Amino acid sequence: MAEITSLSTLSKTSVASTDFLLVANSSTKAAKKLQLQTLFPAVSTAGTSSETIYTSATLTNKNQIVFKGIKSGDTGLLTVATSSNNIELTVLEAGIDLSLCNNTTSGFLTGVDFSGTVTGECAVTNGGTGLSTISKGQLLYASADNVIAATTAMSTNGQLLIGNATNGYPSVATLTAGANMTIVNGAGTIELRASLASLAANLDTGSFNIDLNTNYISDDGSDRGLYVHTNGKVILNDSGSTLTTGDATGQLNIQGTTTTAITIGNSGAYQGAYDIKTTTSGSGTAGAKLQIYGGTAGGGNSAGGTLALFGGDATGSGNAGHVDLLAGDSPSGTPGSVLLRTHTAGGVETTAMTVDSNQDVSVEVGNLFVKAKPIYARASSTAAFIQYQGSEAETDDGTTALSAANILTGIIKCTPTAERSKATDTASNLISGLSLTADNDSFDFSLISLATDGTSDITLTGGTGVTLLGNMKVKSQDNVDDAGYAGVGRFRIRRTGASAVTMYRIA
Repeated sequence: MAEITSLSTLSKTSVASTDFLLVANSSTKAAKKLQLQTLFPAVSTAGTSSETIYTSATLTNKNQIVFKGIKSGDTGLLTVATSSNNIELTVLEAGIDLSLCNNTTSGFLTGVDFSGTVTGECAVTNGGTGLSTISKGQLLYASADNVIAATTAMSTNGQLLIGNATNGYPSVATLTAGANMTIVNGAGTIELRASLASLAANLDTGSFNIDLNTNYISDDGSDRGLYVHTNGKVILNDSGSTLTTGDATGQLNIQGTTTTAITIGNSGAYQGAYDIKTTTSGSGTAGAKLQIYGGTAGGGNSAGGTLALFGGDATGSGNAGHVDLLAGDSPSGTPGSVLLRTHTAGGVETTAMTVDSNQDVSVEVGNLFVKAKPIYARASSTAAFIQYQGSEAETDDGTTALSAANILTGIIKCTPTAERSKATDTASNLISGLSLTADNDSFDFSLISLATDGTSDITLTGGTGVTLLGNMKVKSQDNVDDAGYAGVGRFRIRRTGASAVTMYRIA
């Protein structure tokens, strides 16, 4: 066996797989060989696609491992130090640039503390404004350059952001008052006051009302036209007139200085007829009465106003319009009548004349006076006059005067047994009893003698104020052919003065 000093030197870098060491077992005294290469450590990196912590160049020395050093690539972000045989890596939070970080999937940012000082400007693309400062009263908007910009400061009361189609971004401005509008700007307030001095279009109030506040609706803004009183009554008042609310006695009141108060119709859209009527009543309820009054005198000894109905005037050879008084019709009941009514003495409303549904005309109260023209009876198939005749009066077989009441019956009979003389009533009594209210009023009556002896005649004499004209003797009846006395006389009493009459023998 060779001595060790005589052996050649084997460097560790030249160790091959065929180099062995002799190993003896002290217990078994057995000798074994140990492959020399197994004494050298094997170095590898367990990570995938990771950086090794050793230098590969030192691995040729077999038993020597050289580790890489650890240092910070950005000392402002990360520091490296050794403490108690530990390598300490310290991250400096202040040095982290969040603009270089991607938080899409990691979600490492849950909040930002703005209590500290923030410097610089955050770009719009990073969620900022891109502005370093913003002044009091300014608002942010998207500018024409598609960046965030600040408006001018809103330093005036009533300023708003108002869209501007010309430049594409809003402008700071105040509202401009148009027609019928006043704008009052205050600190944080805008008051719009409408005046409606004029309208540019139709006014549609929808379902709401208009409060006139006791003022007019007029053509020129003056105090005339349509006025609604505080009591809800409506007044129509023309130019130059004085409003009199105390005279607003109805729901609609027409005041003014123009004689024609109401005109119905439009010549540009003319209709053949116009109606004024009350509304149709509900079932089972009588229709409302329509009443038209002339004016009542205001006091003193003034006359009341006349109610006049006029038909329309014609032109050229056209016929003038009629005044029609037409009573209402009834399907199965009695048609209405036309009534002419007046107040009698004492203020009693009385029907003076009636035209009923048979067209019969009745003078209910009072007299019928025909003053200027005659009465024509032109019935061709009926009696011209039907006159009321009550029971005849009778005077005694003596000298009792013929009273006005006897004469008023139209027929007086008498049965004398001898020749009698009878005076008439006084002229005053005849005038009042026969209703001879005006000079030349007259009344006719007959005196019939029922005596048949041919000798018992009746001779009339005049009472006070009575003038007799003609033969006043009524012969008794005599049927002898040569006599021919009918025993009747026909007389007419005519008023000639306030207390004077003339009595005529007319037949």
